[in-house]
Amino acid sequence: MILKRPTATLTLLFYLIGPTIIAIENLSSGARSLGLSNANVTLQDIWSANNNQAGLAFVEQFGFGFSYENRFGLSELSIKNLNAAIPFKLGTFGVTIQQFGYSDYSEYKFGIGYGLKVSKHISIGAQIDYLLVSISESQTQNKSGVTAEIGLLADLTKNLKMGFHMYNLPNTKLSGDYGEHIPMILKLGLNYNFSKKLLTIFEIQKNIDLNPEIKIGVEYHPIEQLFFRGGINAPTSSSTDVQFSAGIGIKLQQFTLDLAFNHQSYIGYISQISLSYSLVKKAN
Repeated sequence: MILKRPTATLTLLFYLIGPTIIAIENLSSGARSLGLSNANVTLQDIWSANNNQAGLAFVEQFGFGFSYENRFGLSELSIKNLNAAIPFKLGTFGVTIQQFGYSDYSEYKFGIGYGLKVSKHISIGAQIDYLLVSISESQTQNKSGVTAEIGLLADLTKNLKMGFHMYNLPNTKLSGDYGEHIPMILKLGLNYNFSKKLLTIFEIQKNIDLNPEIKIGVEYHPIEQLFFRGGINAPTSSSTDVQFSAGIGIKLQQFTLDLAFNHQSYIGYISQISLSYSLVKKAN
């Protein structure tokens, strides 16, 4: 039976399953990413502040974005994300705030990162994260932890790019009596531009405690203002857990609106909407 309202049972369920399957798994942000089945390690946009900080190095205008993800029709499982990119002469700073849950159980990720071009074709990035798990039960203490992320982007050829990202570099745990482990997650991907209108992405993600996932995403850009996206996420452990994604993006001057849907077998649909704003670069 599906729970329709927050209850003590739902709170207990969150506590028992632990946060290692939700926010501290370093969930991707931005509906563009979801539309590509979260094959995002090679992307370069405002959402790189959460997905791969090396991509921040290519964001040359100040911008910010907000996303809202509804998971399986339950508002208690929603994820909210606020990202910002702040360019400077020597690189770009990024800020990300992510929240999962509801009033009785919430998980937060607060991160500040930096992306820097080390050459014309290579960029690196890093981020420090503060993680917090807040449970309303008075006898239960909040849990927290500090971890770090690193990323790399490299142009292998004119149309081929490689990306790498590692989450939880120091392999730390949350505070508290149980010391829940924060998963270390590795992502390695390639993207290829067949033309200015067609981008393809191939990515492998490996949580060191789980089997790898293979992700493939395609983005078609017929005109300047419109994007169509699709993707597939195929865990290597089971052919029945394959996820399919689709999305659309609309760019109007400084604003970009993205919508995406993801279907997970036996569970249901995830939907996400995100809106971002970027300043227009001034002409010299």
